Amino acid sequence: MRPFIFFDLGQTLIDEWSFVAYFDNLLFNTLNDYGARVDQRNYIALRNNLVRDRKFGSSGFLELVSLMSKLTLPKGYDLTINDVLMEDLLRNKRQLIKLFDQVPRIIPLLSKKYSLGIISNNSSGSANLLKRHNLDKYFEVVCLSENIGFKKPNHKIFQKALTDSNSDINNCIMVGDRLDIDILPANELGMKTIRTMDSLYKIQRPVNKKEIPLFTINSIIELPEILSFID
Repeated sequence: MRPFIFFDLGQTLIDEWSFVAYFDNLLFNTLNDYGARVDQRNYIALRNNLVRDRKFGSSGFLELVSLMSKLTLPKGYDLTINDVLMEDLLRNKRQLIKLFDQVPRIIPLLSKKYSLGIISNNSSGSANLLKRHNLDKYFEVVCLSENIGFKKPNHKIFQKALTDSNSDINNCIMVGDRLDIDILPANELGMKTIRTMDSLYKIQRPVNKKEIPLFTINSIIELPEILSFID
């Protein structure tokens, strides 16, 4: 049986750096418009502390809006800021995200030797990027939290993917960028793990042995070579 590789989407296969820049600029200016006294340097420091210290879970950037508001504005403003920015962020995320440049070449290459799947908290809108590039045909299993009803790091979304793949867990590899919701649960279940570092979450550091990936790569382009060490 061929090894089965499961991928996260956001900041693993999908390049979100343009959206991160837009998000930071919009949130920084909005917070200051509402009276926050935070300069660009302190904003980035606060944001990075939240990322590094696992202060938000599986909701990603939208949860970060509320947390940054609570840190810089009086009580109750977080709900207002969230309402003001929600539609704008969701609309512009769809416009600004793209696949990493290497993905259209790497995925067909890997499919010759491996079975491929998706385990992601991203929406179907993000997953549609694969369709636009005619890459969805290479993925035998796609488990999105919005369809499964559970978000990573809940083991149930991983177990659903494993069941759908009909593959032995010892034959499965998880590739993702976040230690807390990708690497940790996959390690706990007995999957092999590879962490990607071209991500906002690269500043995370393992807090226990279960968060230590088997391999770490700077870019998805390194994946074929790293996989040769797992075979």
